Amino acid sequence: MTVVLAAALSGCTGGTAENARAGAQTPPARTPSTDSTPSATSPAPAGITKPIIIELGDQHIAGELDDSAASASLIDQLPLTLSFRDYGGQEKVAELPAPLNLDGAPNGSDAAPLTIGYYVPDQRLILYYEEVGYHAGIVPIGTYEKADAVQGQTSEFTVTIRQAG
Repeated sequence: MTVVLAAALSGCTGGTAENARAGAQTPPARTPSTDSTPSATSPAPAGITKPIIIELGDQHIAGELDDSAASASLIDQLPLTLSFRDYGGQEKVAELPAPLNLDGAPNGSDAAPLTIGYYVPDQRLILYYEEVGYHAGIVPIGTYEKADAVQGQTSEFTVTIRQAG
């Protein structure tokens, strides 16, 4: 009964033992973003977020990173130009040149559209544009705007990520 309640409160989907275990280590609180998309959420706890710009061709897409150790280590690598490709019709992925700091990171999470995530096993930065459900290894680190701009890329494409301002 406690495991079921913990899984329900943690927001995990499904009833697998892995999801129940993940409920014991609740990911950082997610708060609504300023985007009007109902499914968009920000993994940022009540702390300070860091604005970023995702340059995709002539588009400048606003984003923000939470105040986690993983986000801080990504910011230390900026500006960063990465080659993204589609994965599974749900997300765009790019390999990072160096791993991110996982201090305080959850063992796994789900990722709503417009989430910026880090996939630990492959050391990849992920721009989610579709729901992916819970997976071990997903660490949400921020949000971005304009999922359609990202989703519309049909082949490998280059993005530059930099701090805003």
